[in-house]
Amino acid sequence: MDTFTSEDKCERLTLLADSIQKKLKDHISPIPSSPSRSEFMSLVTALPDLIYGVLSPITKKPISQHRFLWVCTLEEVTLRTSAICKLYNELPYQSRPDTDSSHICNELKSVINNLFSCVNSFLSQADVSSFLNAGSVYENRVRTSFTALLCAACDLVDNAQEMYDGAFYRALTSLCVRAVVAVSRKQYEQWEQKLMCEADMTKLLVSLTRSSFHLGTPEFVEPLFHSASGKPPVTETYPLDSVAHLETNLPLLMDFYRYSGFCLVTLAVSDDSSYRIRREYAELANYFLVTLLSLPNLSLENYPFAIEATSAFGAAATRHRISERYFSLQDREEVSFFFVLSYILRMEKLSSLADPSPRFRSEIFYFVDAFGKRISSDLDISASRNQSYSNSTISMLSLEQRARDSIRKANANTLSVILVEGTYKEKLHLVKIFFDNLAAAIKYPSRTSIATIVETFNFESVPEGCPVMQSMKNQDFHHLLSNVDIHTYPGKKLYVEAVEKIIRLLQLLTVSHMYTTLGLDSNPDLLMTKLFKTSYTFASVSQIKPILIFENDGKLRSISKVSLDEEREIASQLDMITATHDLEQLMR
Repeated sequence: MDTFTSEDKCERLTLLADSIQKKLKDHISPIPSSPSRSEFMSLVTALPDLIYGVLSPITKKPISQHRFLWVCTLEEVTLRTSAICKLYNELPYQSRPDTDSSHICNELKSVINNLFSCVNSFLSQADVSSFLNAGSVYENRVRTSFTALLCAACDLVDNAQEMYDGAFYRALTSLCVRAVVAVSRKQYEQWEQKLMCEADMTKLLVSLTRSSFHLGTPEFVEPLFHSASGKPPVTETYPLDSVAHLETNLPLLMDFYRYSGFCLVTLAVSDDSSYRIRREYAELANYFLVTLLSLPNLSLENYPFAIEATSAFGAAATRHRISERYFSLQDREEVSFFFVLSYILRMEKLSSLADPSPRFRSEIFYFVDAFGKRISSDLDISASRNQSYSNSTISMLSLEQRARDSIRKANANTLSVILVEGTYKEKLHLVKIFFDNLAAAIKYPSRTSIATIVETFNFESVPEGCPVMQSMKNQDFHHLLSNVDIHTYPGKKLYVEAVEKIIRLLQLLTVSHMYTTLGLDSNPDLLMTKLFKTSYTFASVSQIKPILIFENDGKLRSISKVSLDEEREIASQLDMITATHDLEQLMR
């Protein structure tokens, strides 16, 4: 059958779809899983002609009458380009001379820009609703291919971060959001059709949130999770109906909760205009991350650091539990990192840290143990290399330089980039010691444990009259901050800002605790200086959350919460409990 037959003149649409796919398969050969250097160069060199060869014939065909032809063709070339970009990112730096590297990069950048332009032209002309139908086999194939195209485009932007086009990605994410909203509002003839469409949208949401997280643009997916009025398009219960009635893709489901939660935690600390914590996003993140952590595969019993603490399990049991993991050790560590941050950012009482939830307690202790052992292992590796015969500092710097040379600056915009791309000192002082101190405040809750955290991570100056040692420690801390490479790794800047917001929050919660328990309602600046020996003022820490206000009469007052917000929070908590319970039942 002629692949350019218009849909309104074709009596056998399924056969038309088969012909289109067969023709594309004949033109686009598969990519080798591990291509040699020469094969890879050939793939890049041949890519422009390949894309032009399959796209140029369809450019004059009206989209409305050739929907499958358009989406299937764009999907195939986008997938191929994304796969080549991924291979390029994975090539060892040592095997790419500068001239070849520059040539390949320029070739790919030119191809990607042209492809972005073509995809963007299609997206701007396409009627989204017409690609989201369900019912006939052909309509299902159009919808599935359309969703796959959007997923492939998100993945391409993610894999081609060095050639990132902000305008294209903004347009792409806007259309993806419109597609998700359209499916939620669209009336389908049968309930099963709605389920299939929502299952497709779940795949799209994973690609969208993953790319937005990696690119450091969670604001692009913000409209999906937050609505000024009514229920937002996406909540933690979104995939449950399709999971209950259709085949379950567990890794996809886990990534849905993972990247949604990561984006929301990032949004909670991403207010550049002030030191405010956006509590509503920390709350939303908690719903997604708690649901994720409730899955049996994420149980800490499946991870070595948790198993080591339980001597009842033998080696065979350990191997069995490790085989049940879907996340790597580093991925599981990252989930704990984000969950701990979301919990801290949500706190409105000091008792939440002194007497935390069992889940928070287990997650922070796991993270402290796992991350500490990992960075110690990195140090051991550096000490065992040939350079260790020289100064150990040089050896550590050499290790970090090799890491920077051999691995692209992947996901440099993420809040968690410091866990992987941080220098040893950054990992030790800004992450390990910080979380160690938080864990100590749980083990030994007292005013001094909070004071230790605040004084150790004092972003302000030390007041006059403080001990010289404390002043020197503060200077060392500021020197470390000044050396953080926030230009190459913007995510490190975001993390440092998150730590400072937490330091301000701890001081505010301490003052609030003194106010509610002891009635200390005057001169909060003096109280803070005595408690923490820092130069923070109440005015500066009270910006973080609307908990206390300093009135004109010189007295502190508690800010009452709006009852409507409390009702919404209770309703959301019930939704989260229901979602967690339902998901646990489905996974059994």
